[in-house]
Amino acid sequence: MTLIIVAVLFVGFVLMSTEQVHHVNRATVAMVCGVIAWVMYLLRGGEYVELMHNTEYQAFLGGEASTTTALKYFVAENVITKYIIEACSVILFLIATNTIVEVLHNNGVFDSLISWLRMRSSRMFLWVISLLTFAISANVDNLTTVVLMMSIITQIVRNHHQRVIYACTIMMAACLGGCFTAIGDMTSVMLWVRGLITPSAYAAGLFLPSFVSLCVFNLLIGMKLHGRVELFSILSRYNGDDSLLPAWQKVMLLVLGIAGLWFIPSFHYITKLPPFLGALSVLALIWAVEGLCNLERNGNVLMVQRHYFRTTEFIGMRLILYFLGITLCIGAIAECGALDFVGHWLETYINNVYVYGIALGLLSTVMDNVPLMMTGMNLFPLDTVADSTSAFVQNGVYWQLLSFCCACGGCLLFIGTMAGQAVLEVERIRFKWYIRHYLWRALVAWLVGLGVFWLIH
Repeated sequence: MTLIIVAVLFVGFVLMSTEQVHHVNRATVAMVCGVIAWVMYLLRGGEYVELMHNTEYQAFLGGEASTTTALKYFVAENVITKYIIEACSVILFLIATNTIVEVLHNNGVFDSLISWLRMRSSRMFLWVISLLTFAISANVDNLTTVVLMMSIITQIVRNHHQRVIYACTIMMAACLGGCFTAIGDMTSVMLWVRGLITPSAYAAGLFLPSFVSLCVFNLLIGMKLHGRVELFSILSRYNGDDSLLPAWQKVMLLVLGIAGLWFIPSFHYITKLPPFLGALSVLALIWAVEGLCNLERNGNVLMVQRHYFRTTEFIGMRLILYFLGITLCIGAIAECGALDFVGHWLETYINNVYVYGIALGLLSTVMDNVPLMMTGMNLFPLDTVADSTSAFVQNGVYWQLLSFCCACGGCLLFIGTMAGQAVLEVERIRFKWYIRHYLWRALVAWLVGLGVFWLIH
C-alpha cells in the first residue's frame, strides 16, 4: 500500500511539473492526489497508526477495543489535522503579506518606480531591476514579486528580446531573494513555522551565497546585453495612478509596509505566537493608516481594483489551494513511514548533507521545487540535543542548504518553480532558447553560490 501511495503521488508530481504540456492546473492535481493518498492511507490505517502513533492511539482509545470508527476519528482528529494546521499557518501568513502589497499598490506606492526605472543603459537596468527584485522578494513571496516586477518592465521595455532577458533575471533574483529570509518564500515560512530555523541565523547563513549567485548570474547574462534599453518612447498621459494620495503619504505607507514586514520575526520572538498573527497585526495597522489617508474617498468609485491584482488574486487562490494539496500529499507519505525509511537509508549509506541538497536541487529542475522542498524537510527529524554538531539542529546546515539548492535548482528550468511558470506565460519564452542561453548561466551561478555556502559553513 505504501508503494502504491508513493507511486500515485509521484505521478501527481510529474503532472504538476508538466502543467504547460497538458494544461491541467497543478492545484487541481495536488488536491486530488492529496485526497486519494489519505483515502488509501485509511485502507491500511490500523497498521500505519500502530507504526507511527501507537502510544497516542492507545491513549485515545482509553482502554477500549479498537474499531474502524475509532480509527477513522483518530486519524481525522490527531493525524491529518496537524498538517492542515501547519499549512493554514503558512497560508494565513501569505494572505496577510500579499494583502499588504495589494494595499500599497492600490494606493499608487509603486507607481513612481515606472518613471524612476526608465534608464538607457541596458546593463545598468539589469542590475537595478535584479537588485530591486531581490530586495522585494526577501519580504514577499516569489510569485507575487515576479508578477509585480513583470508588470513594471512591460510598461518600460519595448524590445521583446531585451524584455525576455530581464524577465529571466527577475525570476532568478526573486527565487534567490526569497530563499534567504524566513518570510520570503512559502517553504522558508514552513521552515520557520516548524521551528527548524530562526530568522536572523537563517538570513545570516544564506544572504552571502544568494547575493553572490545573483551577481555571478548578472555578470553572465549581461554578456547578452549591448547598447541601450529600447524604451516606450512616450509615457501615457494617464500613468495608472488612481490614488489621490500626496507623495509623503505614499512614502509613509511604503515605510510602514517594509518596517512591518521586518517586525514580524521580532513579534514572534517576543510573544512566541505564530508568525501569521504578527503579519495580521501589521496588515491591520496599514489598513488603518490607509483608511485615514483616504477619508475623503472611502466608498467612492475612485477606489478601484487594479487589473494587476485582479489577476494575482486568482493566482494567489490557486497558490493557496496548491500548497494545501502538496501539504496533504507529503503528510500522507510521512505518515506511511516512507520518508523515515528513506532518511534512515540516506544516513546509513551516504551521510552527506551536501549530496542530499544537490540531489534535491537537481530534481527540482524537472519537478516542482515546493513538494521537493517539503519532502526534504520531512526526511530527517529536528535534532533537539543541546550543543549538538549535527546538521539537523535548529539553524543547521541541512535546512539552509536545502532551501538554497531547491531555489537555485528550480531556476534551471521553467517547470521547477511557479515564478518561472509565470514568466513563461507572460513573455511566451521558447523553451529551446531558454535552455541554450539561460540554463548554463543559472547552473554556474548556483555552483559558485554553493561554493560560497561551503566556505562560510
